[in-house]
Amino acid sequence: MICYLLLILFAIKIVNSNESPKISLKPPKSMQKAEQQTDFSCVLQKGSLPVQFEWLKDGKIIQTSSKIEVDTSKKSSDLLLQSLAMSDAGNYTCRASNSFGSDQSTSQLIVEGSPQWLLKPVDILVGPIENFKIQCSGIGYPLPSVSWKKQIDSEWQDLFESSNIFTRITSTEITGHKLVKEKDEGRYGCEVSNGINPSLWTEFMIKVSGKIDDCFPVRSTLSSLSTFLKKENCIDI
Repeated sequence: MICYLLLILFAIKIVNSNESPKISLKPPKSMQKAEQQTDFSCVLQKGSLPVQFEWLKDGKIIQTSSKIEVDTSKKSSDLLLQSLAMSDAGNYTCRASNSFGSDQSTSQLIVEGSPQWLLKPVDILVGPIENFKIQCSGIGYPLPSVSWKKQIDSEWQDLFESSNIFTRITSTEITGHKLVKEKDEGRYGCEVSNGINPSLWTEFMIKVSGKIDDCFPVRSTLSSLSTFLKKENCIDI
């Protein structure tokens, strides 16, 4: 009977030792300023050895570099990120696996810093009866806002106070129509800011064709995928 009980206890011990990993990841969420450093610590709570650790950012495996270090032992793995940039923000996942299964945990990293460009407006040529759109946007935390200006004489004035031909479509896009050459042609500006210096500023020209029946190219958008339209009554020469 005693031998039978010992065999049962030994079998239970073997079963319990064949465990899939269970990990904890700290911190569960991190907010850091740009150019600082941060680290994540992934610890094996239970599970049979050996365990393999793996780090991912937004679902993609992280490769070590001069600014990304990984220090792994039998039961833990630490991820160190140096000189943070806005592009480092995202979801960081620690994954641990052994012969019996795997476990993973994810932490969100928010990087607080001044804006960086996504889309910058460029010079545009439009017709006096044409509708057009202009985009200007940036990324950053806190989320940046976009303001539009027009240069009148030597001063920059709010676009929507100085002109009624422009309408805001979204927080990063405006539309214009029925421009008058003498009044609306000129230099415009876009500012992207989130309260952390430096803000972003860029200037661009809007030129207006002088006659309604002129043939001229019209830029329908101002992104890198800009397309050019042509008046239907134009004849190629």
